[in-house]
Formats: sequence, structure tokens, C-alpha cells
Amino acid sequence: MGKKDKNQAKLQFDRRKVSSPAGDGAVVAPEKGPDVASGDEQDLRQILVAMQHSLTQIDGKIDSLSYRMDRMTDRLDKHAERLDQSDRRVSEVENGQTELATSQVKLNKELSSLRLKVDDLEARSRRNNLRIVGIAESTAIDNMEGFIEQLLVQLLGRATFSDLFVVERAHRSLVAHPPPGASPRPIITELLNYRYRDAALRRARELKTLQYEGMTVSLYADFTIHVQEARRQFIAGKKQLRTCAQNTEC
Repeated sequence: MGKKDKNQAKLQFDRRKVSSPAGDGAVVAPEKGPDVASGDEQDLRQILVAMQHSLTQIDGKIDSLSYRMDRMTDRLDKHAERLDQSDRRVSEVENGQTELATSQVKLNKELSSLRLKVDDLEARSRRNNLRIVGIAESTAIDNMEGFIEQLLVQLLGRATFSDLFVVERAHRSLVAHPPPGASPRPIITELLNYRYRDAALRRARELKTLQYEGMTVSLYADFTIHVQEARRQFIAGKKQLRTCAQNTEC
């Protein structure tokens, strides 16, 4: 092809370009056929169907999650209710313990007061009692009260007591019978008046030793256990007081 033919072909191409409805510089795309359009629509429909299926699955999962969350919410509500009940019960128990502690302190005070009163009553009931130690178990005694009256008059002298001296009750200590060779049980004696008891104890301290048929007899006041313990605790202080009384420098 010569130079002239090339120029004519170029001129024809430029004219087609200028006369195209797309405007200047636009490239006219070739028209698509009906087969191409129907293929794109099918692809779009498949995509929409797939999206709808996915959305359906998502909705199902969301419904399942919502159901599970509702069940969890119900369980949490039940747990919260149980916790509230537990808190109330714990509060009631704590309040009850506080009341019990207060009541226990009060009862302990009342119990201590009642013990003191009972000990005082028991000590007062023994005020006229005399404990006689040393009379052998083998001693034949038919009338314990008469025997003790004669024994005290014989040991301490008639001048120790008045003509109204009476032994109201006398008996062995309420313990098991001692085995042979053991110390005999003491005799608990209740006198008519506590003054007789004091006079008997004072006269026994003056005589220091009392003998009856070769047996050494001792007289003691019939104190309660609590009084005996209190007197035992006072022994050390009593010794110090005696030492101070004998020592002028104390």
C-alpha cells in the first residue's frame, strides 16, 4: 500500500470517530448479543438465591442464639433470686447469732448469780453442822444422835454446852463404804444451834488433841466445796499474816 492509500484510510477512520454518538474520544463498545445478557441474569439470580439461603441460615442461628440467651437470662434471674434468698437467710442467721450471743451473756450472768445464791443457801444450811472425823466404822452405834451427844460432852466437857444442847441429826458421810484399813467416813452432825458448833470448835482448838477409845478424833466445820476452795486459797495469805504478827518489823 502506498502513502496515498494510507492517508485515505486514516481519513476515513477519523470521520467515523467524529460521527460516532458517544462523543469525542469515546470508543464505541461492540453490542452484546442476547446470549450474553441471559447468562449474566442467571449468575445474578444464583447469587441472590445463595444470599437468601445464607440469610435464612443466619436468621436460624440468630433465633437459636436468642433462645439460648433467653434461657440464660431466665437462669440468671433464678440465680439472682436464689442469691437474694441466701442473703436474707444469712442475714437472719447473723441476726439470730447476735441475739443468741446477747442472750447467752445474759444467761451466764443469771447463772452466775443463781450459783452464788445456791452456794450461799447451801452454806447457810450447813451453818449448824459439825464434821467429826476419826470414829471407826466398826464402832457399834444404835442411836447416832444420842451417841454424838454423849461423845461431844465426853470429849469437850459438859461446861462447853448448855442444858438445851441437842443433836438434831447425825449420819455418816454419803460416800461408798471404805475398804478395810482405810480411813473411816466422817460423821456429819447437825446441832440445834450454831453457837454449839462454834463452842465445840473453839474448845477443840484449846484441847488440841481429842481421844476416844484409843482413836484420835477431830472436829471441823462442815463447809461447802466452794467455801473450802476459797479458804484453801487464803492459806498462803494467812501464813503471811501470822508471820507478820510474830515479827514486829513486818
